[in-house]
Amino acid sequence: MKSAHALLSIQGLEVSYPSQDGYNGVIAIKNLNLELMAGEIGCLLGSSGCGKSSVLRAICGFEPLKSGEIFLRSKLVSSTSTLVPPGQRRVGMVFQDFALFPHLNALENVSFGLQHLPSEQRNAVAMDWLSKVSLSDKAKSYPHELSGGQQQRVALARAMAPEPDLILLDEPFSSLDVELRERLACDMRNILKANRITALLVTHDQVEAFAIADKVGVMADGKILQWDEPYELYHKPATRYVADFIGRGVFIKGQVLAGDKVQIEIGELEMNQGHNIEIGKEIDVLIRADDIQHDDNSPMHAEVVSKTFRGADFLYTLKLQSGAEILAFVPSHHNHAIGEKIGITLALDHVVTF
Repeated sequence: MKSAHALLSIQGLEVSYPSQDGYNGVIAIKNLNLELMAGEIGCLLGSSGCGKSSVLRAICGFEPLKSGEIFLRSKLVSSTSTLVPPGQRRVGMVFQDFALFPHLNALENVSFGLQHLPSEQRNAVAMDWLSKVSLSDKAKSYPHELSGGQQQRVALARAMAPEPDLILLDEPFSSLDVELRERLACDMRNILKANRITALLVTHDQVEAFAIADKVGVMADGKILQWDEPYELYHKPATRYVADFIGRGVFIKGQVLAGDKVQIEIGELEMNQGHNIEIGKEIDVLIRADDIQHDDNSPMHAEVVSKTFRGADFLYTLKLQSGAEILAFVPSHHNHAIGEKIGITLALDHVVTF
């Protein structure tokens, strides 16, 4: 059911491509539904080949639909019988490689999409958007004179300058250094929010998705498995795939007890009331790395199997007495050797079971 208040509404979207034999089509998107309200930032998160970029192409009007409908501001722009040309959709696009014109400086790149305006007004609008992305001092600089982060902001300003209804971002941080991505994602979120711009990006990086988006859709095999706020995705995953895909964690065996409890090897947990799981049933419990705390005084011990130094902390793989392995983030001043046994305690607020 399409909401009258949604800026972007996708209903029952299905997109297919010809197969190599030229006869049987390969379905890239399967019965996908999505709504984005004005001013919201959405993200499609998934591994390569899950179909997330195909969704952007369909929204832009680059792909015909096998079935379904796409609405922008309640106007039908794509269906099996309707295809509004890309140039008439008021949709801006920021590409993976930014696609800046190398022979134009930053000001000229931003003003490129403003040809309908008089020259003086065009430059004024372009300068205003460069100022909004904190690059007014780089107006005369060419792309090769800018850092990757600066090029990204020029590309964003260029996409926003014509004031489209929707901005689409295709892996916008993939060509940048890992250290820059989270900071630039936060910068981009602040820019989009400050200018009340609706945006949808695709990424395979969970950190980027959580840093920038109001709503995230986890995709697999051409479908959105869960469309929700990042906090809800992390603490209340709807499927086992989402639980496994989001965060660092493992599943360990548990047994349901009376009183909405579940017993696992390292302790007893409170489940949500009304879970409708019979007493005595064996279930899988998701234990993430941040659910385990290092505690020298704990009677529960686990053996360090491997460790990854991350600067502020270690990511330890720990083996329990049963042989089951769990993960734990431990502050980096606790530098334990492989094979050493350390004390652990549970620090779990949201119990996720399957």
